[in-house]
Amino acid sequence: MLIRIKSKIFQEEMIKFHEGLNVVLGDNKGSNSIGKSTLLMIVDFVFGGNTYITHNKDMVDKLGDHDFLFTFKFNDTEYNFIRGTDAPEVVFESNGSYERLDDMKVGEFRNRLEELYKLDFKHITFRSAVSTFSRVWGKNNYDVKKPLHNFPNQGFKETVSNLIKTFQRYDEIAKQDKELKTLEKQKSVLNKAGNFKFIPKITKRKYEKNIKEIDRLNKEIEKVGHKAQSPSINVGEIVSDELIKIREEKNKLLDEREYFKSRLNRTNKTIKKSSDAGFENLVEFFPNVNLEKLNNIESFHNGIRSILSNELKSARQELRKRIGELDEEIKELNDKQDQLLNPDEELTVFIDKLIEYTSEIKNLQLENEYYHKLSVVKSDLTKKEEDLDEIKTKIITQIENDVNEKINEINDLVHGVKRTAPQLDLSYTSYEYKIFDNTGTGKAYSNLLIFDLAILRLTRMPFIIHDSFLFKNIEKDAVEQVIDYYDSMSKQVFIAIDLINMYNKQTQETLQKNKVIQLSEDKLLTTLDWRDSSN
Repeated sequence: MLIRIKSKIFQEEMIKFHEGLNVVLGDNKGSNSIGKSTLLMIVDFVFGGNTYITHNKDMVDKLGDHDFLFTFKFNDTEYNFIRGTDAPEVVFESNGSYERLDDMKVGEFRNRLEELYKLDFKHITFRSAVSTFSRVWGKNNYDVKKPLHNFPNQGFKETVSNLIKTFQRYDEIAKQDKELKTLEKQKSVLNKAGNFKFIPKITKRKYEKNIKEIDRLNKEIEKVGHKAQSPSINVGEIVSDELIKIREEKNKLLDEREYFKSRLNRTNKTIKKSSDAGFENLVEFFPNVNLEKLNNIESFHNGIRSILSNELKSARQELRKRIGELDEEIKELNDKQDQLLNPDEELTVFIDKLIEYTSEIKNLQLENEYYHKLSVVKSDLTKKEEDLDEIKTKIITQIENDVNEKINEINDLVHGVKRTAPQLDLSYTSYEYKIFDNTGTGKAYSNLLIFDLAILRLTRMPFIIHDSFLFKNIEKDAVEQVIDYYDSMSKQVFIAIDLINMYNKQTQETLQKNKVIQLSEDKLLTTLDWRDSSN
């Protein structure tokens, strides 16, 4: 727990804190700007908050940069730290004399506090857990209808999620959510593979058609097998993956050879046609043509034909060469196939059919395997989403019941059975804090205090902070009961309050007994009074 804060800006050099209720007491005039809220903001600062830097900039403007030297105590061991306004992102470990030792980032310091408090929140940071319940003027987290909001624009889903994590009920959700994301990734990968045609993407109708076709092909294989003359044939060996691969490669080479043969035939025809071309018909139709000019033209065209013929002959030579290479590759595949099969001549047709059918079956099975995998993933995804929704509903319902039961209990202590308790309605994505009967400001703020106390009781939350403005409009009797409830806590509660002479003697005694400092218009928190415009 926090046991002291020291700073050169304090009029009292050191402010000590204790277990349970810690009171920053104002005067009975209700004097403002004396340091009540500022001290609570400093408490929030030493617990790793940052609002002191942003909201209380005037402190640095008037007093200059300053350090806070503070100490926590756990199991009779003190832990000393220093955090200043000049570099608030850094916290220093220190000794009992507050000499700076090792430094750490403020995030590391918050993790250290979580360890020291043995909170083990796992899925939520220390600040995300405690900041919401540190309600000091300037933090803007005191909307009575949004008690789970740490700041006004925070998303409802995030606030509910943080509550679940604070109750340490998020493990099961996280486990299911991780499995759900894995399935979503698998679905995405399969869909992309199908869209880019890396694997065949089919419909349910095609899947069922494939099953029938596979059955037909298996029957055909069986028929062919019965016709085989050699009883020594091992079908498993014949339809090995290697044979299927050879067959596929051979088919590709045959297609390629056919393509080049077609090109060769066209080339041969072009060469023949080119060699038969001439001007004989021109003389027949134009008897008076200039023969000298005609001979020159004939000579020119003969040259063109010669060039064209040479190029075509060169192309024909290349095509014949490529066809020869393909013949060799096909022969090699045939030899390899023969080595694997060593079939009798009578079995060749049988083997070809067997390989063809088996290859087709494998393609159909691949299509169906993809469809089946995608179907299973989709089914698992739907089931996992339903399971996750069920788990979320179960956890949300349990937390809602626990919180409302505790709210009812505290409400009866504060207001008696004459006042209907507020009610928290939770869903996984939103919440509503319902106020019944009296909807005035005072009742609303008392409901906010009751909510915080319920959370403090039900969770490992180490402390809460309540500023003086929260008590201003609450009925006197209700404040007295709240103070009494604070005093029953072993966890630290930090409050600021003034005008205490309006409360009963017992409440005044409780507040005086638990005060850590008393401030007034004549005794400020800090060494400098900037209420005077001359400062």
